[in-house]
Formats: sequence, C-alpha cells, structure tokens
Amino acid sequence: MKKIIYILLFAVTFMGCEDYLDKSPVTEQTEESFYRTEDDMFRALIAAYEPLQRNWGESLQITMDIVSDDAYGGGGSATDGVSGKKADRGTTTASEGMWSAMWNDHYAGVYGANIFLEKVDASEMSEELKTQFKGEALFLRAYYYSNLVRLFENIPLITKTLSTSQYSQAAAPVDDVYAQIASDLETSIAYLKDVTYSDDEKGRITEWAPRALLARMYLFYDGVYGSKNASSTMPGDVTGSDVLNYLNEIITNSGADLLPDFGNLWGHADVTNSWVENSIEGIFEVQFSNQGEGWQWYNAPFDIGNKMVVFVGPRGTNADSEYYSGWGFSPATQQLYDSYQDGDLRRDFTLLDMIEELGAGNFEEADQYTGYLNKKYAGLKSQVPDVGQEQLNFPQNYISIRYADVLLMAAEMEFHIGSNATAAIHYNKVRGRAFESYSPVSSVTLDQIFEERKLEFALEGIRYWDLLRRGMPVLESAVQATNLGGIYDSAVNSAARGFWPIPTTEIALSNFVLEQNDGY
Repeated sequence: MKKIIYILLFAVTFMGCEDYLDKSPVTEQTEESFYRTEDDMFRALIAAYEPLQRNWGESLQITMDIVSDDAYGGGGSATDGVSGKKADRGTTTASEGMWSAMWNDHYAGVYGANIFLEKVDASEMSEELKTQFKGEALFLRAYYYSNLVRLFENIPLITKTLSTSQYSQAAAPVDDVYAQIASDLETSIAYLKDVTYSDDEKGRITEWAPRALLARMYLFYDGVYGSKNASSTMPGDVTGSDVLNYLNEIITNSGADLLPDFGNLWGHADVTNSWVENSIEGIFEVQFSNQGEGWQWYNAPFDIGNKMVVFVGPRGTNADSEYYSGWGFSPATQQLYDSYQDGDLRRDFTLLDMIEELGAGNFEEADQYTGYLNKKYAGLKSQVPDVGQEQLNFPQNYISIRYADVLLMAAEMEFHIGSNATAAIHYNKVRGRAFESYSPVSSVTLDQIFEERKLEFALEGIRYWDLLRRGMPVLESAVQATNLGGIYDSAVNSAARGFWPIPTTEIALSNFVLEQNDGY
C-alpha cells in the first residue's frame, strides 16, 4: 500500500476543504463532477485512510505510552512536551492542544469515511468494488470511533456529513457509540469476505482486521462497563462467544502467524537483517513512507512519514551511531526494563539501553532520563531518504493490531468462557517465541496473560487501555508505582475514571451542548 500514500496529495486536496470545492479549480474538478469514476472513489477512500498518518509527537500512541507505566514524558527539557508530562502526572486540562489534535484528526477520518459512504453508491464503479470499498471505509470509521470513545468516552456520534445547522452536536450515549462500532465492523467483515490484494496494495483492510478490532473493543467494554469476565453483551448484541468465534476464525483461516523472530517486526534491519513490513503478523498496519517530497510541517498532504520515530529516538547521537538523532521523548521506566526475565529476547528489541548500545558520552541525556528509550520505533540513519524533510520522512509502519494480540485476546477469552488448556496453547505460542529455551505451561492465569501482554506490546500504545479495562485500582496502582520522585512523578486523575478531557474548543464550537467530562 506504500504506493497508495502518494495519492494522498490529490485525495486530501479534493476532500479536505468544502470552501475549495465551491470554487472552479484549474482542473475543473468540483464536488459535483467528483465521486463518479473508480479513480475518484479510490482517491476518496484513501482520504479516509489519510488521518491515520497524523501521528505528531503528542498524538495517540506516544501519549498512551506516557500515561501508562511504560514511559515518562521526556524531550529536550522540562519545558519540552509539557502537555504529555501533565497528562502523565494527572494534571492535564481541557485546553491542552494535544487533545484537540487527537479529536480533530480522528473526526477528520470519520468525515472522510462518511462522505465516501454517502457518495459511493451513485458512482460508476462495479457493485463488487463498491462493496469492497465500503468494507474498508466502515472499518476505518469504526477504528476512529474506537479511539475516540476510549479516549474521551462522551463523544458525538456522526454517521453522515452535516449541514451548518447541524454542527452543534451533543455527546451520544456511550452504548450507542459501541453499537455503531459493532455494526460497522460486522458489516465490514461481510463486505470484505474473501477480498485479497496484490503485493503493492498490502496494508489495505482485509476481513481479519474488523474481527480483531471488534474483539479489542469488546474486551475494553467488558472491562470498563461490564463484568470483566466476558459474560457481558456489548451494545450491538456482541457476546463473548461471538468474539471468541471471530478470534478463532482469524487463527484458523486467515493465514496470519507470528514471525519467527520478534526483532524482524521493527525497523532495525541493521540489527536483524530482515525487517518485514505488512508481514504475516500484521493484522492492521498504518502505512508510512520516506518518499514525501514536501518541506512543510503540519501539512497533511505531505505527512506521509512516521513522525513519532524522530520523537522517541535518542538525542545527540554521534556520527558513528546507527540511530538518527531524535528528540528523546517517552523514556521507558525502570520497572518496564525490570519486568523482563533474563533470556527474554523482547527486552533488547523493545528497549534501547543507552549506555550499553550507544556508550557513555555518545548521546545527550534527555529530560526525565532513565537510560532507556523506545527501540521498536527509534529511527535509523539507514531509513533517511534523499528527498523531503528528514524528520517527516521515516518509513516505519505503525503495527496497530498484530497476530500476537489476536492470540492473547483469544487466550483471555478462552480463560473466561472456553478452555484453559486452549488458553495456555495461545499463551505458549506468544511467550515461546520470546525465549531460546521455553517450557510450555499446561494452564494459565489471567494475571499471566496480562503480564504477557505488557511484555509483548510494551511501547506500542496498548498498555494504558489494558490497565484501564482491569479497573481504576489496577490503573492507579500501576501508574503510581512508577514514581521516582520530583519531576518523574506519575499519577492518575481518579475523578476522570481514566478518560481524558473534551477539548475546550470543541465545547465552545458545539454552542456548549457538549458537556465536559468528570474530573476536568
């Protein structure tokens, strides 16, 4: 799907601004003449994919790492990345720009999906392609809403483009949002049945991604609003048995599997000599490229590289280092390093040990220095292209959903409503890859499954959600246990119940029909 990214320059131009569409561009392309051909609709679909790439430093993944027990804020100084540090300390406010950015980026994705779904049936495409493209758009809308509802909980549910008289939208009941997510994902599964892509289109949504996302959302709903033992029914009439069936379909029929070498998942080809993107393990990967030719910051058409890579990389690396000199955000906690047992191969591919790998004096200590950084996504000099702006142009994909997650979600579901022996099989497969010598277990506990999730998905933006769905006491205990004193303190705003503030700007734009979340 890397080639698809280049079409964003055109797709976003046509989709991004209705004022522009009211004018007569040089090409004579207007809203009335667009959305007709297969090429038009393909560009419109890619416009719905595009907001996935908007991952600036205080965006979803890095922020969720910082507010978990995986990491602190970091950056160049105590005044760098203050918004993330305030969130980590439980003192964030609704006026912080990062919440507005996350809100706006995700609703831009919702808008792109909505307008595509409204226009596609009247286009000149074949019915087969219409169905396939709708399956992709429905997944994307559900994906954006899955993040919005887990971040902010009380959000507007918008499933169509709005007239100006409809802009004042109140928050929908939470159950309505989950029901819409379930509906979109189940329809996406049906529409994408048996759809495959050519090698240069890998990265587009397949039928397996909505199954996995529905399982992720069920487990979150069950943990936060339900029984915590998979006996709940998620709105949309999704049961634990449904979810386990979806996961088993992925395991049995998708062809997905674990890569034999955990290290090959990440961009360190110089270390593993075999970096694999869009692999058999990647159920859903956000695509990035290092071929953006623009030199503009915060300009969506040129945002085709993974910006987070430079944010989490080590500062001040020397000329001989394989690591591109980054900005030192999201330093990993000592407790995360200590969580790995001796012999766990994942530790050295997850955490960049600054002294051991770079050597004393060969880097700058960032703020909130711990000695460890996010190695999975730290940029390499070998990735830097000859075009565009270096910091915008790292090609490393963000693996949003991996097969390892499918296995551990299935283990969790089997533990609750299936077979503990089967749960142990899934657990053993994930844990067994992490050790050169491993003795499988015949049964597994829920605590073991969650600990394995922590070790497997560390610094991938997943840990916070896992803590929250286990309950506020678990979240509070884990985050506050990372305290090292002073500026390193981490804390939870307990009154907010683990959710984040509705941006002040959005409350005002809604004419105050949106109400602020508790705790802010």
